Amino acid sequence: MSNDSAYPLTVSGPLAGLLLGSLAGVWSDNLHAAYAVFALIASVSLVWREDDPAVLPFILAYQWVSITAGYWYLWWFGAFPGYYQPGDVERTMTLALSGLMLLAIGARIVSQWVAGRRRTGPDAEAAAGEHRLASIGPLFALVMVTYGVDYVYSVNAREFGGIASVVQRVLEFRQVLLVTLWLEILRSRTHLPLLAISFVWAVVPRLGTYYSDFKSPVLLMLLVLAATWRPWDSRWWPKSVVAAVKAAPFAVALIVLLLVWQGGLKRHTRLAHDDGAIGRDPGDRISFFVQSFRTELPRLFEEPAPYIEALVERVSYITFFSRVLEHVPDREPHAQGELLRMAFMNAFVPRVLVPDKPELPSDSYYTRRFAGVQVAEGETSVSIGYMAEFYADWGLAGMFASIFAYGCWIGLIGGLVRAWAAVPIMRFGALTVVLLAVADFEHQFIKGFAALNLNAAVTLALLFVLGPHLQRWIGVSRPAATPPVTPAPAEVSSR
Repeated sequence: MSNDSAYPLTVSGPLAGLLLGSLAGVWSDNLHAAYAVFALIASVSLVWREDDPAVLPFILAYQWVSITAGYWYLWWFGAFPGYYQPGDVERTMTLALSGLMLLAIGARIVSQWVAGRRRTGPDAEAAAGEHRLASIGPLFALVMVTYGVDYVYSVNAREFGGIASVVQRVLEFRQVLLVTLWLEILRSRTHLPLLAISFVWAVVPRLGTYYSDFKSPVLLMLLVLAATWRPWDSRWWPKSVVAAVKAAPFAVALIVLLLVWQGGLKRHTRLAHDDGAIGRDPGDRISFFVQSFRTELPRLFEEPAPYIEALVERVSYITFFSRVLEHVPDREPHAQGELLRMAFMNAFVPRVLVPDKPELPSDSYYTRRFAGVQVAEGETSVSIGYMAEFYADWGLAGMFASIFAYGCWIGLIGGLVRAWAAVPIMRFGALTVVLLAVADFEHQFIKGFAALNLNAAVTLALLFVLGPHLQRWIGVSRPAATPPVTPAPAEVSSR
């Protein structure tokens, strides 16, 4: 892994992580805290590409929170959050952070290799930044129309049977349009009211859904805002302070929303869905959410502790990993590649062509089998997470090798999407939407691997097919090349 100018934090990032990690260790008198700080900064710095959206750094930081949140809560309050008791938290966190570093290294190596090969090609695609919208209006209208469907009818991809996964990815393609709109608004620093309007328009009909679908536009907004932060610029510090002040109201509102949702509103919403009190009408869901939010909000300020614990419990996800480390192989033998074979079959054997392909066991089945925790089946299942799956398959050495290979594959997919996106101005949006399939630390590798590949295939195919129409509809233009300056001929003097 060489230093590449496209990755400006390759050297300074890990050095800053080493310094800040050392300071954190001295302040807390805790080596685990020091390693956690170093792992966050170093891993994020390795994959932060200057001309890409900060989606890979965001994914690593997001997973870092899942790995460390329970530990910070335990360190501060003296008790681990949640109903299920964990195993060795410090050992599990150290292994998971080491895995996160390997994931970053693998993604960086392959992504840089793909980008290098693309740059040497005869017709290397122009950077997305060289393309501009003649006007924000057409793209804004397209986003409002595609997200306006949610106000009329809720499309459930499961109704399409064997092609449900493909249909779901097609429906999610509108997120590419949304991210492109937001990035163009922030890039031009104009039409900011349209950004706020489109954000509210995308979030509101998702309020009150069973699976808290409102989080998707929120995550996309966080990623778009992160894309404007450039910590390698010479004046990054004052710019960061100004940006933090501007983003503070959004951050506070988001934290309050998550606390209320996780602390009680999610449970009430799902019970209402199960009892039939909420139907498929978007108006019913929105009304229920608003009324319930008004009820829960005063309780949050009266007694915040249960809400904080509930949020940390949901974000933290090393409990089952720690139990897997204790349960396998003492009580359950390693699967010896069973889960990996299942993942490849799920990813590369389409059900539409092989209707009798075996159904995947639920996430909860693997949790009961490899963690020894009797979790229930239901509308939502409980997974052990991709790192725990790798360990259950092969043990520690195989786990680290698998994590590195997974990182390489993520880097390959990201590099191919960057290189092959048929609409350059939508490259950032495509890269963001594709890679978010593996954002959660708790995602099941069997499903996450297939979702990543299918995301990339469907997104690239739609950009290829719809590309000419999209560029015409939204008015994409490429500035005329500046003619080269021909030097004046040298003056010849006569003697």
